[in-house]
Amino acid sequence: MATPSSPIHTPWSRPLLGLASLSLFGLGLAQFWELPLTALRHGGLVFFGAFLACLRVLAVPLRLLELMLGRRSRRSPMDGMAALTREADVGRGWRATAWASGLADILALAGLALLAGWGASFLGHRLLSDAVQTATAAGLVWPAGTGTAFIVAAGLALLSPARREVANVLALLVVVLCLGIAALMGAGSLAAYDVATTLGADGWREAMRAALLVGGGGLGVVWLTGMRLPKEVSLGQFTLGLVGLQAVLAGLVWMALAPFAAGAAGVVGSSAVLEQIPSVMGEGLAPALLFVALGVAAVFALAFAAEPLLTRLGEKGVSRLPAVVLVFISGAALAEILWMGGRVEGVSFLLQAVRDLLLLVMAGFSVFAGWAMKISHARKELNLPSEGIYNVWRGAVRLVIPLAVLFVLTGYVA
Repeated sequence: MATPSSPIHTPWSRPLLGLASLSLFGLGLAQFWELPLTALRHGGLVFFGAFLACLRVLAVPLRLLELMLGRRSRRSPMDGMAALTREADVGRGWRATAWASGLADILALAGLALLAGWGASFLGHRLLSDAVQTATAAGLVWPAGTGTAFIVAAGLALLSPARREVANVLALLVVVLCLGIAALMGAGSLAAYDVATTLGADGWREAMRAALLVGGGGLGVVWLTGMRLPKEVSLGQFTLGLVGLQAVLAGLVWMALAPFAAGAAGVVGSSAVLEQIPSVMGEGLAPALLFVALGVAAVFALAFAAEPLLTRLGEKGVSRLPAVVLVFISGAALAEILWMGGRVEGVSFLLQAVRDLLLLVMAGFSVFAGWAMKISHARKELNLPSEGIYNVWRGAVRLVIPLAVLFVLTGYVA
């Protein structure tokens, strides 16, 4: 498949920069922030062990799958899936997965901006003054913080590729430093997590959900990374490095939030992160570090989440500045509508809707790659060390991942 000749498809100057950027994106999605609460409800340390096992079985083949699709298509997800379906000589219905990914991107833009704005309001009334807390209660600070997050993210999106790479690495260093210090402060509380020795069906379902969603799978950012990685880079080694780094970062978040999880154990879903945990954090150094990390990561993730949409517009001939204005104004309008309509409950619902949609997107990608895509094309782009490893990967995307998604979704009717 021919590679488009366009500056919007500029490759990463170094593969490690793509690794750092994807890791920062995963942190900004706030998926890891729910792991401590989920662990507390489903077995403590044994749950985290199950999560790590699911990373190997589910996240590794999924991330490899998305990287392969991006490398094969050399286009944004929507245009790329159109090209891949023509190449595989299959029906146009397969393209619905890429369009669903685009819809999830739009929803994620609103959710990420609201997360960043909420983090800013938390820091404001913790570190500045009671007046900021009063304004937060009146609903004034969060929308202002959300608007600021969009402006900063739009500025990041307008940077040159080289400058964006530098900004991504510096932001990741700041986030990891904050998380590392907070994790050291909370390390003594890990014993409280060892509350069970076995997992029930619900525990495994949550471990699978977390592993399937880790790193923003299905949002198109991993796909774009595959598009931008140089051909000589091994997708297998890159994937193992990515999933391994994300496991370490998940552990840091888990340790950092350990002292505060028990106070929010009765709350289900994202609202625990958005409401209950801050209420028990107090005014110490660890809470401030945590929300600096959350705010920085969320703003950068906001810029990343827009990239598949911006790339798609670029492929259609829209220049970068108008594309950025269009995408971010649309996201800002949706964020403000959600905030005015549902406050924290609306944000929690939005994040959950995005995750459920992404589960369906990843199941669609897996079935397409395992059953519809030509074997020779997938094998060529993956370039795995042996036929046996390739067969294991193909079995995972054909059967294991779709069945895992089905098992996770059955939690709604169990």
